[in-house]
Amino acid sequence: MDFINTPLDLASLPAAEQVALQPVHANYRKILRIEWAMSTAFLVAVSAALIFFIPALRTSFRWLYVITPSILLIGWHYFIVERSFPFLAYAVREKDVIMQRGWLIRSVKICPFNRIQNCSVQSGPLDRRYRLASLVIYTAGSEGADMRIPGVPQEEADRLRYYILERIHTESHETV
Repeated sequence: MDFINTPLDLASLPAAEQVALQPVHANYRKILRIEWAMSTAFLVAVSAALIFFIPALRTSFRWLYVITPSILLIGWHYFIVERSFPFLAYAVREKDVIMQRGWLIRSVKICPFNRIQNCSVQSGPLDRRYRLASLVIYTAGSEGADMRIPGVPQEEADRLRYYILERIHTESHETV
């Protein structure tokens, strides 16, 4: 028996970049902004407490050592959230699920159905207020291989979960 391992023509392979991705719901941006505001309030409270309880920080302009990094961190966080949001998208295809995220560092995850072990829908208080959820896909891969797609409308997340669970159940019975 001869071993055959024919090379593939890379130009003939389908490109994941050409898939029409579904952006997350626009209300997810509101959730990100609310989370940013809560983080900002916490950072401002900590900065104020440091300045109030440490007398050395109140002398001269030493309080700037606390305020300046806080303002820079708050501004940077807001900038990253706003710039990254348009790149947050996903697609469910016949054989896999694709998720894209990141503005500065673009990440595209493709998870084939035969690697998916379970799927769930999660929603926190802010998600429920805007009728959104996160679709969480648990894979058979290594740590970090799981996929979480935030900002999906609740009804769509439930439908996708059902579809994915049906697909992995069907595929597991076909391979046996």
